Amino acid sequence: MSLGPMATMLLLLIGLLVVVGVGVKLYDGKRKREIEGVHLQAQVSDALLRDPDLYGLAVTPTAHVPWSGTPARLDVVGRVPEPQLRERVLQLVDREARQVRPDVVIVDRLQIDASSSARVA
Repeated sequence: MSLGPMATMLLLLIGLLVVVGVGVKLYDGKRKREIEGVHLQAQVSDALLRDPDLYGLAVTPTAHVPWSGTPARLDVVGRVPEPQLRERVLQLVDREARQVRPDVVIVDRLQIDASSSARVA
């Protein structure tokens, strides 16, 4: 009686289970990174909306969490009417982002545009 075909079948089944397990683990990691990025982005966006002096500015934070998980990057893009508001936005973004992730890197892509002073008050 030969165990060759039976052993081959068993090895293929074990290999398939390993491949499925790795795929599930990768998918779970991707999902966790996306959730963490959304949480970071939402925290900062909410803080910008809560500040009455910054409400209505065209500023958008976008979070990127890498596979390794550290450090996260937060791109801050938009237009502000004056340098003082730019600094205030960056300080608020830094403070709020560090409450979620202490290792976050803030990437400043803000532009100063005097024509953006027509804000919603």
